[in-house]
Amino acid sequence: MSHAIHRLPLDAARPARPLRPLPALQSIGLAEASAVLATSLSVGDSDECANTGFAHAVRLYEDCHWEFAFDHLTALADDGHAPAAKLSLLMLRYGRSLYGTNFSACPEQIARWAQRVLRATSRATSRATASPSSITASA
Repeated sequence: MSHAIHRLPLDAARPARPLRPLPALQSIGLAEASAVLATSLSVGDSDECANTGFAHAVRLYEDCHWEFAFDHLTALADDGHAPAAKLSLLMLRYGRSLYGTNFSACPEQIARWAQRVLRATSRATSRATASPSSITASA
């Protein structure tokens, strides 16, 4: 005599466990993710940060939709958006430990994004040092 229970897969009788965020993401991770976001927003002009596509990506990021945020950010980074490039690079760097997933990009993309971030950072530094208060008179 065969019972239906014997024909089920071994794990079918177990109740499904609800998915929970990793403990690291619950405590340290979200605070560090916010710090990563704040760091990326410090690159570029305020007009550049007001981009609606970037604002949407930031909302996804803040709502912990890491993969979707990364997809949007990489598209913006490929178009030359410095804050998106910086955040994409940071997400690549801290993927498994901070976001619980591995992000990927090809080496050419990474190099382009890094160059864009460096150019934006050097422009911001140049503007800061070119202010009248930083210029000294030479005698």
